[in-house]
Amino acid sequence: MTQRNWAEGVWVPRWIVALAGVVVVMYVALHILVPPAWMIQRLDSPDGRRTARLLRTRYAAKESLVVKARDRWGLRTLFYSPPLTNDFRVDLGERLYWSGDSRRLFLEMEGRPVWGYDFSERRALAPEEIAGGTPGTRRAAPSP
Repeated sequence: MTQRNWAEGVWVPRWIVALAGVVVVMYVALHILVPPAWMIQRLDSPDGRRTARLLRTRYAAKESLVVKARDRWGLRTLFYSPPLTNDFRVDLGERLYWSGDSRRLFLEMEGRPVWGYDFSERRALAPEEIAGGTPGTRRAAPSP
């Protein structure tokens, strides 16, 4: 019987090498497809049934805003903005707010609503619906 020393190498089955290769490729692909994200705001609906998140993402040196919401269908991406032209260190005043009845979610930038979603109809709001807004239903921002 001959002894194998470490200088000759260690026998490893090919399926283990293939599996390790697949894991590495999947890890790299996941990091390419999912850009890094920073949470700007997390806001629960007034009735407590839904949670909305406003994220800032960076992909290919361009920043975007993403709105995600968790409800009975799970966590869904509702809005993905075009790339922002402003520097990421500049506060654009981007904030989420709910309507008083928890049916609608709005994204506000620079003091005006730019996007909205109606959960009862499961659709994004048209620009004229957003411009009309829901006067008097905006929740006050928490004081620092």
